[in-house]
Amino acid sequence: MNQRNLLQQLIAIVLLIGIAAGTPTAQTARKVNKTPPVKAGWSGVITYQKTLQETFNSDDQLFGSLNKEERVKHDETRSYRYEGRLIVNDLAGTGRPTTMAKMAVTDSRSHKVTQTEFTRCHAFDPDRIITAKTTDREYTDGKGSGEAYTYYLSVSGDTFRLNFLLPEFSAGFIKDWTSSYANLCPDSTRKGESTSKESVVKVERAGGEVEGEIDPNNPDVLQGSKTWTTGETSTSKGWTHTVTWKLRRKPQPLMIVDLKFSQPIYPSPNDWHEIEENSWAVDGNQVKVVATVANFGSTDKTATVNFKELRENADLPNGPGGVTVPANSQKEVELIWDTSGYAWRESGADVVPEMNRQVEARIPDDSLEKDLTVHPKPVVVIWGLWQNADAMKKFRDSFKAVSEKWVVRWGQTDTRKVSTDNADELDQKVREVQKSQNAWHVDLVGLMNGGLVGRVYVHSKMPTQFDGKPTATHLVMMSVPNLGTPCAVGIFGLSFRLNTLNLDAVAELSPQSMKKFNLLVNNTNGTRFAALAGDTRSNTCQSDVHGDGFTPVPSAIWRTKVNAISRARVHTRDLMGEVAHFRQVYKWLAIPPKGDHTPDPGTLAANFSNQNLIDPREAAFGKTRNYGAMFAPESPVDDADPIPDFAKALKVEAGKPVEIEIPVRSGSQFSLNLFAPSNVSATLFDEQGRIVGTNVAGSEESLDIFRTINVKGPFQAGKWKLRLESTEKAPTEVAITTFVDFVSGMFTAK
Repeated sequence: MNQRNLLQQLIAIVLLIGIAAGTPTAQTARKVNKTPPVKAGWSGVITYQKTLQETFNSDDQLFGSLNKEERVKHDETRSYRYEGRLIVNDLAGTGRPTTMAKMAVTDSRSHKVTQTEFTRCHAFDPDRIITAKTTDREYTDGKGSGEAYTYYLSVSGDTFRLNFLLPEFSAGFIKDWTSSYANLCPDSTRKGESTSKESVVKVERAGGEVEGEIDPNNPDVLQGSKTWTTGETSTSKGWTHTVTWKLRRKPQPLMIVDLKFSQPIYPSPNDWHEIEENSWAVDGNQVKVVATVANFGSTDKTATVNFKELRENADLPNGPGGVTVPANSQKEVELIWDTSGYAWRESGADVVPEMNRQVEARIPDDSLEKDLTVHPKPVVVIWGLWQNADAMKKFRDSFKAVSEKWVVRWGQTDTRKVSTDNADELDQKVREVQKSQNAWHVDLVGLMNGGLVGRVYVHSKMPTQFDGKPTATHLVMMSVPNLGTPCAVGIFGLSFRLNTLNLDAVAELSPQSMKKFNLLVNNTNGTRFAALAGDTRSNTCQSDVHGDGFTPVPSAIWRTKVNAISRARVHTRDLMGEVAHFRQVYKWLAIPPKGDHTPDPGTLAANFSNQNLIDPREAAFGKTRNYGAMFAPESPVDDADPIPDFAKALKVEAGKPVEIEIPVRSGSQFSLNLFAPSNVSATLFDEQGRIVGTNVAGSEESLDIFRTINVKGPFQAGKWKLRLESTEKAPTEVAITTFVDFVSGMFTAK
């Protein structure tokens, strides 16, 4: 009995032990959740950036002084930029990764103090203002490399935590101090001084810590960025820190770990600077695209790097590039990208801005993308004579309506000078725009004689840039009298100097003067020319040829293959304010990447026909985009300017009508050109005292630059009279030329 009980107890103990041990009996054992172990084998790249931009200015009255002109001004600036890149290699999956860090820092500080104070050199001398200036500059610049001071990555469940600290390194330090004085007394002993010291400083360790969630659909990839600020105050935005990370668990040996853009800084083609996150390139600039490929393996690896612009879905030219990366090393692959057209994209039949570009570098096992902003080329508008300021403003605002990033600058020239004397001013303006925008290329739009200034600049002043392309990609000419204008015939011979009406500039536009101009100014040097003409009048001054009231159509489109003719009813002074005209200019300037961006090999010196191709241009106005070189007309005819039958310049007093006797020979058409402000009225009487023509102040016709009274005949020779009346408060300058049966073969439409 005791033995049986003992046996039952032993069986019970065995069963209990089996249950406790999880040994299955009649049912399946319950699963127990456990925390997964920390994953190892993460390799990739981590970048760290720390920046600071500070500016402080003050202007206070000098302490203790009662004179408000005695002041002290402080101007302080600081620009700090630290960049680090950490390569992490645990391709073997040991959990003990190797690290290699590269760091760079620039820190520029400047503190300028300007103090003004009154003094007298002697008791009998007048007061003088002495200016004292001191400038204190500090500059730190250096690079370093080495293993990370600390590196930690943990992956637990669906979260990760990353912590790193880059090592300290040495940098060069320069401290400059200068002082100067102005307007000192002759016997003053104060002198300017300057000192400069160089030393080596330590750049402190830097790094960051980030936490995040793991993408359950891609658990072997950690990629992202984080930005935060520290040290903010009421006067400072503080330090900006940015960390990016791209890590793969047991990746293929090759990985693209960095993608950077740089561009040359105008005017130095060899001074390449990296394009920072908040900066941009300008359409037409060359951009260097640099991809860094890392090899995490133990043997050399080779790959082909392809570069593509994703918005355009087009491979970048001059690629792809092959690279062999040594084991446990990195290598850069670079490509020079001509960004011509990348501020725009085609949208159906239209072209619209597309400045936010995205470049991809790709190898078979990896890729990396980075954004780049491309602004349109700046436009320099070259003013002509007698422009309506409101129309010019409307023209500029039209560019802004397309994009706030489309920079437009005025190329206002001296209207007292002829076009050849204004080219230097235009050259200076173009260089200023290039420097301020870092634009290696610009577009030019010239109105009337402003277009002639543009032609002189392109012909003799414009440099070809280091990329082999002209500085001015386009020159759009609006109502430019390339063959002159009949309105200017006879002006040069007037003895009276019309200072307010720019006599020399007007005289330059005569057909004979422009014939000489065209013999000397005819090179395009790669710039693409386009011309816009107005066909709103059946006559241009005394000539029976279509035009806009100042420039005949054949003169405006002379020797240009790319041109358009508009019938928009606007005065020459208001050409720039017409929306249809801006749209045509826009079509010529906004050329997408797949357009023709090669320099134009054409010239204005070939033999061409002056045929007026009005109808096909009118049908396509504002709807088509044409490209190409200049087409060939015949040379201008050799006839000189016709001589006016009568020419006179005079002043008209306000409220004092003036009558002028005009001799008229017999003929079939009499033309009188009045070069006068719009507040001058003109009444023409024939020999019998009958009114045969008027041009009333304030009327639509009075707004023309040259106001013309035409009288159809036949009529007999005699003496006619012209009455002029002015409402101006000051004396008004007026020029008059008359013609009977005017003929000029240069403007005859064929």
